[in-house]
Amino acid sequence: MIFLTVLIPMMAFTQVRDDFSDGDFNSKPSWTGDTSAFTVNSQHQLQLYSSGSDTSCLFTPGISLADMEWSFWIKMSFNTSLNNYARIYLGSDSPDLKRSINAVYLQMGGSGDSLVLFRKNGAINTPILKLPVLRTNHSINIFRIKICRDSAGTWDFYADSTGGHTFTRFGCFNDKAAVPSACLGVFCRYTSSNSNKFWFDDFYMGGIIHDTIPPGLISVGFSDSLTIRIKFTEPIDSTCLDKDLDFSLKNSPEKILKAYIIKDEPSIIYIRINAGENDFYCDTLEIKNISDYSDNILMDTSVYFCYYIPGSAKPGDLIINEVLFYPDAAGSRFIEFFNRSFKVVDLSTLSVGAEGGSQTAKKYEALCKTERMLYPGDYYVITADSAKLCSRYYTPDRGKIEGDEHFPSMDSDSGSVCLISNVDSLLLDEMRYNQNMHLPFLASTKGVSLERLNPQLPSNSRSSWQSASETSGFASPGYENSHYAVEPGNGIDLQLSSSVISPDNDGREDLLYIRVNGVEAGTLLTLRIFDIKGNMVKTIAGPSTVSEDTLFIWDGTADNNLRVPMGYYLVFSESISSSGKHSRVKKAVVVAQKL
Repeated sequence: MIFLTVLIPMMAFTQVRDDFSDGDFNSKPSWTGDTSAFTVNSQHQLQLYSSGSDTSCLFTPGISLADMEWSFWIKMSFNTSLNNYARIYLGSDSPDLKRSINAVYLQMGGSGDSLVLFRKNGAINTPILKLPVLRTNHSINIFRIKICRDSAGTWDFYADSTGGHTFTRFGCFNDKAAVPSACLGVFCRYTSSNSNKFWFDDFYMGGIIHDTIPPGLISVGFSDSLTIRIKFTEPIDSTCLDKDLDFSLKNSPEKILKAYIIKDEPSIIYIRINAGENDFYCDTLEIKNISDYSDNILMDTSVYFCYYIPGSAKPGDLIINEVLFYPDAAGSRFIEFFNRSFKVVDLSTLSVGAEGGSQTAKKYEALCKTERMLYPGDYYVITADSAKLCSRYYTPDRGKIEGDEHFPSMDSDSGSVCLISNVDSLLLDEMRYNQNMHLPFLASTKGVSLERLNPQLPSNSRSSWQSASETSGFASPGYENSHYAVEPGNGIDLQLSSSVISPDNDGREDLLYIRVNGVEAGTLLTLRIFDIKGNMVKTIAGPSTVSEDTLFIWDGTADNNLRVPMGYYLVFSESISSSGKHSRVKKAVVVAQKL
């Protein structure tokens, strides 16, 4: 009768769960053993709360099923050692976990500072799975563990080394030997300094909880200029990853070199592509056959995107376009740069330097501390104090203004500013300034910038620079200069309202305004739009007579009235004046769309 009284309650349960939310470990289920050495803390976690050096254990009745899962959370706030470690007994034939018993347990820490799954037969402990990659040699070690064993004896070991629920499979093996089922147990061996530094929570022992939800796609982006980064909702089974079967670029399949997963980022797939410098492309990434470790397969997915490979800057690609070296009390010194090339330039590859006054040698500072791309026809401003600059002057796009405590030292009377490439120290542009370059009739030059009259004019010619206009507030940081002179013989010029348009009818930058300047009387103009491959997509104006400040509008459609794809486009004009002067002008614009 005594045997039946004990056995019937143990056999009545099909699972064991305990998250200690009831505030104790005495019921549902009941844990027994060294109860005086444990407590349930205010976070509803089972915590070792002992003193001195000892070994303390708790156990609760176990169960036996054909397919079994064990899961739990553990935290140890110490670097494990020979006398400081924990064990979770998945099954034991005796509640006395300190003696020679038959059991299967997971040891976390010990002399090897890692996780090892053991089978114990009496006094013999045999490792059946070693997990050296899961280390316990940190001041804080947190793990959430899930172990599954099916009826065929196949074991799968999963863990999240942050304590979360993003599991990665770290091991798989076959062992058909039975797991003793009388007890599920907790075992702590510790010295006095660690007698209250073990925590346990979220115990589950029962049938395998099968994952039936496939991974979801969170985002597609780029980790660098040659690597596509795809983030999923859960870890991806890397053993089945195949770049040719799982991924393809619809228009350029040859660009994909390899697909891989980094072990510390199991939910992210990286795709290395093959592209050249200054390569701009748009394509559709097709994703197939992606599965999690439960063999749930993501539905075939495609993502349309555009990207570019930045090119290294050459002399004249990026120029110094405006300088304020003598600020008033309300403003701040600044240097404006302009990309007059057709390249996308990474500003983090460049440095700026200045000299003048007491500073006799240039001291170079990074133009941008992190990767940042400057598109053709766009501006970038560095300043000693961005808040003061934006308060003092009109700045239509504050995203182009970068404050920097390492702004180069500039003299208020005279000096020079230069731009170099970090790769080969190649001088890209240099501008020498002094107070005499300002207009002579100005009452004061404090707070007045020097503007380049035209991006094509030489940097170190006095005639290339002019004091900013009073109507602009005496400076134009981050947008077109207040003075703009057409070079003699260059004919007309085009002024674009923006370097990027998004014709999606949301009321923001849906249209591109193209203004024609520098027009002689009787000039005939043709204005067309070309894609990056040189194909003409739209005729804005046929040969027609234009005058100064003529305005044209492009709505982002082609000649067939369909909206053009995302990408780079060229606004191209050809003109001939009544005096026989020919002129051709190209300006770049990006058509963007919300993904």
